[in-house]
Amino acid sequence: MKTKSIQFSLFLIAFLLFWNSGSQGSHPVHAQGSAVAWGEPIPLSNSSIQAWQPTIAADLAGNVHIMWSQSTQLERPVGYGDTLYYTRWDGKKWITPVDVLVSPETGLGAEFPEITVTPDGTLHAIWGTGGVNSRLYYSRAPACCAEDPRNWSKPIMIGIGVNETSALLHDSEGRLYGMYASLDFKEPVFLRSDDGGNTWSKPIRIVSGIRQNDEYTAYPRMALDGRGVLHAVWTIMPFPGRRIVYVQSPDRGTTWTEPVFIDEYSPEKYLDGFGPFLIDVEAVGEQEIHLTWDGAPTVERHHVWSKDGGNTWSEPDTFIPELTGGGRALWNDMVADSQNTLHAVSIKQPWHVQWLGNGWTPSTPIGQRGFAENMRITVSEGYILHVVWLEVVEGIPSVVYYNRGITQAPPLPKQNLPLSLPQSTKTISISPTHPFVETVIPTMISPVQAKPLENNPALGAFISLGVVGVFLAGAVYWISRKRAR
Repeated sequence: MKTKSIQFSLFLIAFLLFWNSGSQGSHPVHAQGSAVAWGEPIPLSNSSIQAWQPTIAADLAGNVHIMWSQSTQLERPVGYGDTLYYTRWDGKKWITPVDVLVSPETGLGAEFPEITVTPDGTLHAIWGTGGVNSRLYYSRAPACCAEDPRNWSKPIMIGIGVNETSALLHDSEGRLYGMYASLDFKEPVFLRSDDGGNTWSKPIRIVSGIRQNDEYTAYPRMALDGRGVLHAVWTIMPFPGRRIVYVQSPDRGTTWTEPVFIDEYSPEKYLDGFGPFLIDVEAVGEQEIHLTWDGAPTVERHHVWSKDGGNTWSEPDTFIPELTGGGRALWNDMVADSQNTLHAVSIKQPWHVQWLGNGWTPSTPIGQRGFAENMRITVSEGYILHVVWLEVVEGIPSVVYYNRGITQAPPLPKQNLPLSLPQSTKTISISPTHPFVETVIPTMISPVQAKPLENNPALGAFISLGVVGVFLAGAVYWISRKRAR
């Protein structure tokens, strides 16, 4: 009887182990939404000086970097700023904002900055100079010490004819990817640096999906998924928007797929004076892609997502219903935390929501005054959300505001940053009268298919089988020894 009891116990343990391994394979990718603990919003820029379009990035050490443009020259015509200001959160305090960059040519602006921090601890920045001949400039500094203007490399021109905004991101190996909408070609232009900004590739002109002579592209955004596939979106203008477009590249921007129209204006969908506008893209994990934009009928916040890397898309849904008819004011920004919960922010209040895998949470206000524009969000240490925006109140200078939210996602380990200074940069020459881009014919490229090992139920069952086998073998050996005594 004692032997049978032991055998039954071993059977029960084995069953429980197998059941547990099978149930782990069926868990959803996303954690269930939980409340984010938001702080109080604080101003970062000088309230007596006009600020413009902030941008934000976090590094692997947990520092948060913010850059924006300010109008400091009284004689400059109305525009989007002439000097780039910078501040950093080091985990304890914000450093005093300081002007770190201007465009090297006299009389040019410095506006719409974009920043990113590569794994080697280098902060990279690009920005435009404004106007119909806007140049795209690039500079970099060690992330540890970017508040010192002397630590920034000499700005170099990497593009020309920039239609206001640009996009910049990096991959795990330190490559840089940039994109801007060209006023010369009316289409997006892509460029890449394989050596951390030392040199830049010949820019590539992407076929955009323009149909009529009066159309042109604007507001490009990019994301990189866990497989290394690039995803890009933009708006086809003129105002208030004709259509919004999605493409992807599986080979680091060398070739791109044919443009996919995510939404297109029609009088049946949109009221007069409205159209699809300001699309954003975010990748979550290996091949989950999310798109949000200002949609029908009066710039409601719309959303679609893909579970197969952008091959197919869901039906559109809406979020932040408080913004119905709420206007267009750059951007609808998104970020994913360490447990792959997607967070989105948008204007006015401002608002924050979470995507739970099958729907959005109710909107949460994260500001107080309701004048937020130019929303941007990032995450540090895997679980801390950082949101920056421009508070715009008619009749007074606009001010950069910031707020922090603590999620219940698990923290990621922080890494030390190197203290090295940037090397000199160089690029190919650019002639304003003879642009240097080449056109890439789009191809229908199937995205690389890959699944993370930790989410593979078959692998989990195999590992559990091995564990159970070792356990049972040991138990049988122990019983045989017991009976032999």
